[in-house]
Amino acid sequence: MKKLQIYKENGEFVIERVNEFNHAFKRNFISEQGLLEGVQSYQPVIDEYELEVSDELWSLVINFLNSKDFQE
Repeated sequence: MKKLQIYKENGEFVIERVNEFNHAFKRNFISEQGLLEGVQSYQPVIDEYELEVSDELWSLVINFLNSKDFQE
């Protein structure tokens, strides 16, 4: 299963996409807004991924995924 791992590392927000071959691609963001825009880019295919979100970012990401902004 493909995974999206979302966490904070060295003061930056990270989305790490791990494909079915266990190969990872990392995207770093300096702001929460940038992170949410990065998550938004997965909107058409989000159901293909297992989400792993750090405790620190869980509420931010889950609230965004349930928001009208993400659903559009």
